[in-house]
Amino acid sequence: MEKNGQFADFDEDEVYQNAKAFTLDLSTLNFVVEFGQDKAQIAFDVHKDDFEALLKSKRTIERPIRWINIWKPQLQPQIVKAISEYYRFSPRLDAIIRSNPGVAPSQTPPSPKAHRFRHKLHHDKDDIEHRASSIGERPQPSVKSISSHYSMVKDMYHYHAVDVSKRFLCIGANWMHEKVGKEQVLSDNFEEDEEEKRRRLYSWLVLCDDNTIISFHEDPGELEESKDIASLRSNLLSVLKQISKLGFLDPAKTDNPLEIQAVRQAFNDHSDRLRDEGASNLFYYLFDDWSAAYSTVKQFRQELKVLRKQIFTNINRKSVESMDNRIIPSLHVLGADIRRMHHVYEGYKNLIQRILEPQKHSHATALPGESPKSTASSAQSPPLAQSAISRFQRLGDRLQLLILNETKEFVVEKDALINTYFNINAQKDSEATARLTRAATLLAKLSVLFLPVSLMTAYFSIQIQEIQNLYTLKDYWYSFAVIICISFLFLFFFGKLLMLITETLDDSVKKTGKYFRNLLLKKKAKEIEKEK
Repeated sequence: MEKNGQFADFDEDEVYQNAKAFTLDLSTLNFVVEFGQDKAQIAFDVHKDDFEALLKSKRTIERPIRWINIWKPQLQPQIVKAISEYYRFSPRLDAIIRSNPGVAPSQTPPSPKAHRFRHKLHHDKDDIEHRASSIGERPQPSVKSISSHYSMVKDMYHYHAVDVSKRFLCIGANWMHEKVGKEQVLSDNFEEDEEEKRRRLYSWLVLCDDNTIISFHEDPGELEESKDIASLRSNLLSVLKQISKLGFLDPAKTDNPLEIQAVRQAFNDHSDRLRDEGASNLFYYLFDDWSAAYSTVKQFRQELKVLRKQIFTNINRKSVESMDNRIIPSLHVLGADIRRMHHVYEGYKNLIQRILEPQKHSHATALPGESPKSTASSAQSPPLAQSAISRFQRLGDRLQLLILNETKEFVVEKDALINTYFNINAQKDSEATARLTRAATLLAKLSVLFLPVSLMTAYFSIQIQEIQNLYTLKDYWYSFAVIICISFLFLFFFGKLLMLITETLDDSVKKTGKYFRNLLLKKKAKEIEKEK
């Protein structure tokens, strides 16, 4: 099999292996799969003329379902235009799909301003002049930044769109993919872009009224690692492999039942209902990239675990050691990342609701024994099969219960960790202040203790003729012992007496204040009674 636009039997081992390799090849531009219960065929890099003939050709009973996949649609404008004209896409949708994404996000070089900011953050953070000048800087608005579809989807990860007509249902959204080998550790680079953690890729999924599924994918640009392409196309490749009998029967798939995506296996006969069933389930499985969503939540949980461990180690930190100043910025960046992904998953849930909205009416009007396809004329878009509707409903529940609720808990935990961090540091500061207070009190008591001895020593050192040669060294030390003992006893009992007097005075002041307040209240009460 070669990438020449010619169909080959997808159930043959050689074609199946080549198809997997072509799917992971960045130079591949498109493929078309047609399949049914017993047969499946696939072609890669179909040319424009062949596409026009393919769209106009009549579907066979053996292969009633068609999947058209387009990578880098800006490089294939004639093919996209042929599809748009056949299925009557709106001019705006057609122009957006064929628009040029420009420089891929992964290849966008960091601006000099970002480098200057990092330099100031790590080297000039104590320079008041530098800090004042950086605060005064303001980003200049750019007219071009809002003129492109891909500019919006890059700036707003939760951007999504829905286009509906009687011939098709089209949804577009950003799909997030983890970067392979990207370790999440505590870093000094607080300006790390979201693209450094996960890769964004905008895609369109189109459900057509003739059992055709069309997928368009944004050009990712030149990828840094070969494993990134496998990460970007992991779900697509999984669905494609399981359309072939060889892929679905692969023993490796039985290790994780959650990865089983039965599209072709739903066929039991060649009725129209089961054709709709296969196309609807294919649309669902292309939408449901559950492994990517779970990996994102898992990453957030691991990052919070690392930061939690770093914060709790501060409990045993000595007061002379400085606190880790990377924790709070890391928590701030993580919180912004969690909120951004929360908006992305809310967008997915909104897409699910929009997909299911017209389906309720179309399936509710179907008569017993009548195919839901027969009611498509009264629906706003091609109807989904009931099994796909159930799957979308379960996916919406999972998004709410396992993803959205979890990200809300992550934000709450992040705030709790910030409070815990400051409380621990405040406790450390309080302990250090208490130690300083005790040291100062001890020094004050020592000075009071030796004050009488200092006076005595000054007396013995007076140069007066009458007292010279009057006292001996033994007299001096006897006096020293007596005075130091008296000073110690006086300091001890005076300290206790001072505490007792202070507490008594405080208690007396409180009682006196309470007495006068009650007296004032009684006086006001009497005045009110007299007025009545």
